[in-house]
Amino acid sequence: MTPSNPLRSVDGLWDAVPASSSLKAAVTEFTGAGRTVAVEPVRAVAFYAAIGLPFGYLPLLANGITAEQLTVFVGLLFANAAALVLGHGYGSR
Repeated sequence: MTPSNPLRSVDGLWDAVPASSSLKAAVTEFTGAGRTVAVEPVRAVAFYAAIGLPFGYLPLLANGITAEQLTVFVGLLFANAAALVLGHGYGSR
C-alpha cells in the first residue's frame, strides 16, 4: 500500500491466495483449458485462410483492378494480414 493509493493492487490479490489452494489450481486449470478450446480453432481457421486468401488476388490482378474493385482488393489485403497475424502460432506445438 502506498500513501497515494490506500487500496491493494488487484495484481497482488492472486499472490495472496495460498499455492496449495484447490481453488487456485482449479481456476488455473480451467483457464488453461478454456484458452486452448477457444483459441486453437480460431488460429487454425486463420492459418488456412491466410493460405487461401491470396488466390482471390489472382483474378483481380489478371484482369486489372478497376476503381470499383479497389476496395475489394484492399479488403483482401487487410483480411490476409489479419489472418497471418491470428494464424501465426498454429501448429507450433
